[in-house]
Amino acid sequence: MVSRLLFCRYVKRNRKSILIERHDIVRWRLGYLNSIKEFRKENRPIYYLDETWVNEGHSKEKVWVDNSITSRRDAFIQGLSTGLKNPSGKGKLLHAGSENGFVNDALLLFEGKKSGDYHEEMNANVFENWFSEFLKKLPDNSVIVMDNASYHSRKVEKVPTQSSKKADMQAWLR
Repeated sequence: MVSRLLFCRYVKRNRKSILIERHDIVRWRLGYLNSIKEFRKENRPIYYLDETWVNEGHSKEKVWVDNSITSRRDAFIQGLSTGLKNPSGKGKLLHAGSENGFVNDALLLFEGKKSGDYHEEMNANVFENWFSEFLKKLPDNSVIVMDNASYHSRKVEKVPTQSSKKADMQAWLR
């Protein structure tokens, strides 16, 4: 048996290096793109949905203002505003749209009660209630594209695993 010594050195990566992806992810993406291509050939409407959050901190500290406006009355007469109000609080939103724009009356917007990530307040119950109403607004044979958020696909029945207790497995089998 021949041994081979391998000498390596730690170097800074070239910023122009190519992106290296796992082959299974590349195959998955190709399958997705081919499916979308077929749906478009069939003239099926494609709707994309996603959630995000907005925060009072996501606004500019300084803004341009018109110094010629001297009062609320002056602004009203000229059809202008008296300036931007500072936003407050945090909000979560969920919406869906297609190449024709957002779906009418499909916006779910609510003020966050908890601090931190909106995933704490967006859950399967909230999503499913919104989704059932959203489906009524779509034409037949529509395609819906969404990410893999946990609340988009909850399990109705908890299937036991190898680490489940024997009694739980037996109860599930009954």
